[in-house]
Amino acid sequence: MNQGIIAAVLSILFYLTSLLSGGQGQAIQPAEPPVTQQSYTVIGQAGTVVADRITVRHSPSADGKPLGTVSRNTSLTILDQSGSWYKIRPRLGTEGWVPDFAVAVRDVQRQETDFRILGFYPGGDEAYESLIENGAKLSGIAPLGWRLDSYGQLSADPGFAPEEVGRSLYFAGNQKMDTFAHVQVGASPSPLLSDEKLQADSIRQFLAVISEWGLKGALVDIDYILQAEQQELFEFLKTLKAKLGQEGLTVIVALPWNENIDYELAAEAGNYIVLKANAPDQPGPLTPYPEARAMLEEVTSALPADKIILAVTTGGTAWSEAGSPVSLSHREVLELAAQEGASIKWDANAKTPYFQCGSGRRVWFENRYSIKYKLDLAEEFGLGGLALKNLGEEDSEIWARL
Repeated sequence: MNQGIIAAVLSILFYLTSLLSGGQGQAIQPAEPPVTQQSYTVIGQAGTVVADRITVRHSPSADGKPLGTVSRNTSLTILDQSGSWYKIRPRLGTEGWVPDFAVAVRDVQRQETDFRILGFYPGGDEAYESLIENGAKLSGIAPLGWRLDSYGQLSADPGFAPEEVGRSLYFAGNQKMDTFAHVQVGASPSPLLSDEKLQADSIRQFLAVISEWGLKGALVDIDYILQAEQQELFEFLKTLKAKLGQEGLTVIVALPWNENIDYELAAEAGNYIVLKANAPDQPGPLTPYPEARAMLEEVTSALPADKIILAVTTGGTAWSEAGSPVSLSHREVLELAAQEGASIKWDANAKTPYFQCGSGRRVWFENRYSIKYKLDLAEEFGLGGLALKNLGEEDSEIWARL
């Protein structure tokens, strides 16, 4: 178990108060976590049933309602602990509680691969369920929660939930995934780029966040780049990469596709570059296949393909007659189609599904078939991997293809 992650949850009550409020980031004294958090040390660990047969119960008690049984040598994932009981999820069978003496905890074995599957982790039950179900195929997660302002100060998003982040990181750590702080850069950080002291302080904050939360690095997600400032921006990120690299940490930089971006220069800014297609500004496919191919042809000519991670949208967008988009998960897309009695169609050029609602809305979305085309492109161009935006919103059938 990564001790940094343990320290992170032990210090959750302090919520990184001085660091995330833009202060000097003094060392945070760990505190005993609430009882509800003490079980996090087992979340995500693998186990094997060592009793001949044991009853799975609804609650952590011998009086709990029986739900089924598990037999010797059944493989499972431990989801929680309460006293002398483990909450388990067998690969086949019923999720529930069993006595801890019936389970032998074992080391997670991960298959080494050069192709990374990275999940942007937004939190919430659907994201956590996907993390549990598909952790074996994920190389790493990047919990959303931090922002970098124009002066290089790191702050937590208003909806930042320490317990939610801690839970996901414990699971990921016990599954031996890489973990990254997802840092959003929503506007050009002009003051930061012109002040070496601000840059040094910002890098110190990155290191402090990574250390406190037991992470393997940072994912810097950039939405907008001023052409006149991109050299300074990439130089700052290059320095960040060098400083974190001294600690064995990784920097991933997420960039939009823009003909004005110098991707050759960007290649030095991160260990990996996550390439994001531009969100459509009018009704249409989220990432049309021809656009994705053209994007990769251009960018792979400027930087090594194995450094590129292709970002793919996991849900869909409903467009109103007024042109206002609403983001939907794959589950919500299918529910809307059923509610409207809509017939799902296939755009053969964009290689994307869509349907028309009776209310005049048109919905474009991604599913197992459209994402398979993106996976084929990643393999054709020899990319370093795929990044799933908003883990938990995807068509669950995509995991059979990853």
